[in-house]
Amino acid sequence: MAAPRGITLYHSPASRAFTAYWMLEELGVPFSVKTVDIRKGEQKAPAYLKLNPAGKVPTLTDGPVVVSENPAIAIYLADRYGYGTLAPKIDEAARGEYLKWMVFSTAVVDPVATLHEQKIDLPGFNFSFGAFDDMVGVVTGVLKDRQFLVGDRFTAADVVLGGTLSRLLYQKVLPEDPVLTDYNARLTAREAFQRAADATWPAHLFPTPA
Repeated sequence: MAAPRGITLYHSPASRAFTAYWMLEELGVPFSVKTVDIRKGEQKAPAYLKLNPAGKVPTLTDGPVVVSENPAIAIYLADRYGYGTLAPKIDEAARGEYLKWMVFSTAVVDPVATLHEQKIDLPGFNFSFGAFDDMVGVVTGVLKDRQFLVGDRFTAADVVLGGTLSRLLYQKVLPEDPVLTDYNARLTAREAFQRAADATWPAHLFPTPA
C-alpha cells in the first residue's frame, strides 16, 4: 500500500459523495473532510470550481492529485491504496469485469434510474444507457449467484455500484427484489458503510423509510 500523501475529501451531506467517503473508510487510510454544502450552493464558489469546474461533489485531493467523479475516485484510491485487494491487478482476468461495473454505475444505473424516478422511461434502443427494466435485469442477473459483483470477492466496484443501488433502494426507485435486497444487506452490514452513512445521511434528517 502506498503511503498517504494527505487526502482531502470535499463532501456534502445527503449527496452522492457518500460513495467516495465509503471508499476511504474501506481502505482505512487517514483523510480529512471539507464540507461543501450543495444546498447552500457552495459547490459553485470560485475556489471550489478551480478544483471541480463541474461544480459537483465529491472531489478528492491527494497531495497534488485532484480527482472527481465517484468511479474515477474509487479507481484511483483502490489502485493506489488497495491494489490487489479492493482493486484486481492489471493482469487478473477479474480486472475487466471490475472496471465494467465501475463504469456501469454512473453510465447506466444512475441516469436510467433518475429518469425512471421522474416517470420517464425511454425506449432502450434509442439511448446509450438502455431501458430501466433492462438495467435491473442486468444487475439482478449478475448478483443472483454471487455474493458480490466480482464473484465472492468484495471490491471497489461494490462500493461504487453498491452505493448507488443502496441509495436507490432507500428511495424506493428499484424494485425490492430479494437479489437486490440481500446484496444490499451484505453491504450495509459493513462497518465502513455504516461510518460513511452516518457522515452522509444523518439519522435525524433521513429516518429509515417505513
